[in-house]
Amino acid sequence: MGHWLVSTESLAACRFALSPLVETVAAVGVLAELHPEPWRRDWLATHQPAFRAHLAAAPHLAAWLAAHRPADWPTALRLPVPDPDADPRLPDLADAALPAEPAELLAWTWQHVVRPEWPARLRTLRADLTVRRERAHRHGWPAALPRLGPQHRWLPDGRLRLTTPDLPAPPPASPDLLFVPTSARHGWLCPNESHTRLAVVYPASAAPVPGPHTPPPSLGRLLGSARAHLLAALDHPRDTTQLATRTGLSPATVDDHLSVLLDARLVAGPATTGRYYRTALAEALLSAQPG
Repeated sequence: MGHWLVSTESLAACRFALSPLVETVAAVGVLAELHPEPWRRDWLATHQPAFRAHLAAAPHLAAWLAAHRPADWPTALRLPVPDPDADPRLPDLADAALPAEPAELLAWTWQHVVRPEWPARLRTLRADLTVRRERAHRHGWPAALPRLGPQHRWLPDGRLRLTTPDLPAPPPASPDLLFVPTSARHGWLCPNESHTRLAVVYPASAAPVPGPHTPPPSLGRLLGSARAHLLAALDHPRDTTQLATRTGLSPATVDDHLSVLLDARLVAGPATTGRYYRTALAEALLSAQPG
């Protein structure tokens, strides 16, 4: 088990990076998951049939995928550390020296899945890192990025302890630190070969898949305007603060309406993440509205 301590000086000098390669790895992971998160249903219904058809036509890719768990890919592939100064509108897949099978799989996924969505994904990822920066400026990095992974810990003195089985021995000096948002369920660590730079890939606060935000008028008549707008705002998992920002309601009012929606089983909210999402019942209700 490897432990790296990131100093407060490294945190103060940290930067953010956006990576098409990281997001493409995340997309393959979601497409290959056996038990995906419930809010990804619509996205999977759009992309998974073509993904599975591609695997059926390329048995060597299906075999590689079956032999590797998505959680192990970042380490197994030795993904490069993203360049914070690179143009994130351009794919960085060519910079990665990957084995043939995953390189082919990632190239297909970028071309057919991620690239058409990339402008929307990029907007959401940029919004996430903007929020993180502002929160860090006001409340410190532990408040800005409280959940980096079950094994990582913020220490009382403000340092960050990163722990994974695959980390090598810590470098003599604290590495340059990059934070990289992704739509993956879990993040990962990505050190460079000299261990002087470390990318901490973390799950963004909302899965960056575009969706409608305005509820049909008929839903407002059924549930009330405020609750209808809350359901529409839950096209991605969001916490109470995010919902208040998007709807213009106070956090206390959001909590009151969420309580009603939870009781009606239109909304679910795992206690471990503090975020809420629409249930299958809510999705069916929305899709049945005439507009």
